[in-house]
Order: sequence, then C-alpha cells, then structure tokens
Amino acid sequence: MDIENHTLTRGELFMNAVVFVAVSMILVVPRGPSLLGIVLAAMGILAFAQKNAQLAWAWQWPPLKHMALGTAFFVMVGIFLGIWYNTKLSYYEAFAPFLLTPLMLSGVLLSRLQPAVLWLGSATGALLAGVYASFQSLVLLTGRATGNMSHPIIFGDLAVVLSCIALFGVLYFDQARRTVWLRAYLLLGASMGVWASLLSGTKGGWFSIVMFLIIFAWHISAGKPFWARFAGILGIMALLINGVLLAPTELVWDRLEGIWHHSQHWFETGEITDWSISVRLEMWSYALQLFAQRPILGWSGDVATAKLAEHLQAFNVPASIPHVFENDLLHYAAVSGLLGVTSVLALYAGIFIGFWKFEKQSTLQTRSAFALMGMLLVVLIFEFSLTCNVLGRSSFRYFFCEFTVILLGLMIMSAKEDASSTWHGFILKLKQP
Repeated sequence: MDIENHTLTRGELFMNAVVFVAVSMILVVPRGPSLLGIVLAAMGILAFAQKNAQLAWAWQWPPLKHMALGTAFFVMVGIFLGIWYNTKLSYYEAFAPFLLTPLMLSGVLLSRLQPAVLWLGSATGALLAGVYASFQSLVLLTGRATGNMSHPIIFGDLAVVLSCIALFGVLYFDQARRTVWLRAYLLLGASMGVWASLLSGTKGGWFSIVMFLIIFAWHISAGKPFWARFAGILGIMALLINGVLLAPTELVWDRLEGIWHHSQHWFETGEITDWSISVRLEMWSYALQLFAQRPILGWSGDVATAKLAEHLQAFNVPASIPHVFENDLLHYAAVSGLLGVTSVLALYAGIFIGFWKFEKQSTLQTRSAFALMGMLLVVLIFEFSLTCNVLGRSSFRYFFCEFTVILLGLMIMSAKEDASSTWHGFILKLKQP
C-alpha cells in the first residue's frame, strides 16, 4: 500500500487528515491520546450510522479473535473485581478505551486509513515532541520535559514508541524507499523522539531505544559483510552516546549513574534515598508482601494503595509520589491477586499472538510490517509496565488501544484488497476466450 490519495473520496480524505493531525499532536496537546480515541470512535459511530462498519468481514480473521478474547478476558475480570470490591464508578473508566476498540476499528476501516498517516503522523508527532521538550528543558529550564502529558514518564515512553514507528517507516513505507526527503523526514522525526525521551529523564524507555536501534541497524544493513553491519551498530551507538552527552547532565547522565548507586544502597540498607529507584524497589517489595497475604483476589485498589501510603510514611516519601506500585504485574498482584495478574498477561498475550499469527499469514512485506510493528508495540508497552503503572494511566491505555487498532485496520484493509485483486484476476481469466 502506498500514498493513494487519488483513490479516496473527499470524506475519506478529510477523515485521514483529521487522524493525521490527531496523531501528530498526540504528545503536545492536552489529553492528546484521548482526543485521538474520540476521533476514531466518532468515525466508528458514523460507520454504524451508514451501516458500513465492516466488523463482520473483519471478524472472519482468526488472529483478530485471539486479540478480542485476550482483551475481553481482561475487561471482564476487571469489571468482576470492581463489583466484588464495590468500587467507585470512576474505577470503570479504565476500561473505556478497550470497550471503544470496535468503534475505533470501524472508524479506521470506514476512512480507508492510509499507511502514510501512520508513518508520517508518528514522525511528525515525534518531531513535535522533541521541539516541545527542547523548549521546556533548554529554554524554560523546567527540568524534565513533560510535553503536554501529566508526567515525564508518559511523555518520554510514548515519544520512544513514535520514534520506533517512524523508523519502521524508513524500512517499510513504499514511498519513503523511493523518495530521499521522506526518508530524511522519518529519520529526523525518529531522532527528535529519542531526544524528547532523553530530555524527559525517563530511564524505563531508554532500554527500548537501545534495543530497537540495534535491531534497526542490523536489519537495514542486511546483505552486507558482518564487519559493515557491526560498524553500523557501533555508529548508531556512538550517535546515541553523543545524544546522552549533549543532554543536560542532571536529566540523563546523573539519572543513569544513580540507577546503580541507589539500588545498591537499598539492597544493603533498605533505605529510600531517591524518588525513582530505591522508592520503586521498596514499593515492589511491599507489593510482594501484600500478594503473599492475599494471593487469589488481592486487597482491592483502595485498600492496597492505602496500605502502601501508610507503609511509605515511615520513609518520609513526599505526598507528590503516586501511591501505586509502578509495576503493572506487581500492582495487579497486590490489588487483585492471581486473577488480576492472569488477566493482564492474557491482554498482552492475546494481542501479541494475534499480531504474530497475522505476520505468519502475511504474503506481502507491507502487511508483515504492520504485524511486526504491532508485536513490537506490545513488547514496548509491556517493557514500560515493568517500571511504571501503565494500565493505571489513561494516556498509556488510550495510546496502546489506538495504535493497536490502527495497525490492525491497516492489515485487514491490505488483506481485503488482496482478496479483491485475486478475485478480479480470476474473473478476468474466466472471461478470456
């Protein structure tokens, strides 16, 4: 699939443009991820109003059923636990983006969303994130960049994901492979997204940066001698180190150095000496204690977080530190026990397996790229969840659901076009004398 604006109707062009703007502005406008979800869901409502939702056709793909089952199990377990513990109505808002995914998918299919929107929108979003972060940290001197997110971690991690998508565009966006300026723009966007993450001081996403850049360097140098491929990896690592050295010391280097120092001190003394490393280790240790006491259904969110707040009082932890366990698996272990942990693993596994099966069934490189990007998206979000309460933050939830749906929609439309082309070719052969 290429840039095919000439094949779209005016309505489809308008919807593609709106989605492009929403993706581009996702980190620099208030509630950006939620706005993108609203846009996709509104298009889905329009699809149902026009009786053009196309979900029945999409449902015939078995990989989609794996995704739906994993997501449905996560939502049903969450609702059951909410009823079991008689939680407040605000608790159920966490499941809104997952429940909206059928509408979002209908919107993507109705608009015939083009791959260019994904690749170029993500590059633009990463570029704007880098500009915004530079203004905050280097001009206003506000410290860690937050973009228009509520926390630097959200901003830095999501900037990494946008960078990864932009780099995928360099490899798999057909038009970019033929046009130098598009490749340059995608690379610029990816670089600025990494820069935004560095200025955010978000250590959890930096491992993802290193991992993906190594994979990218190895893939782009395929077919070349081993020494050339290894040199390419060294070159990218040198650029990354240069970025670390260019960034303000207190935002990057000091935070990297503190990982070893603060963690070692906590293991030796059990003392909390910072509000990033040692406080997390203490939270995780306490989460395991709570899980050991109630391993099946946990303590409920209100009770577990209240106990955590009481536990942290002895360490004089500031009230500004959120009373969550900053690790999704451990958070769910304490809050909802084995049942909750199982539901989280089912969510990630169902979506990953669905993308994996799509990739195995793909005959086109472009469709395979969407599936591979989907698998990487799951890995990135899961990796972020090991040091952050991802599923407990609205921006992460909406972003994860939206980009999963966009990639899924692009694969389904590509498969539908192939099926139509094959059938059209078959009819032409029948008509031949």
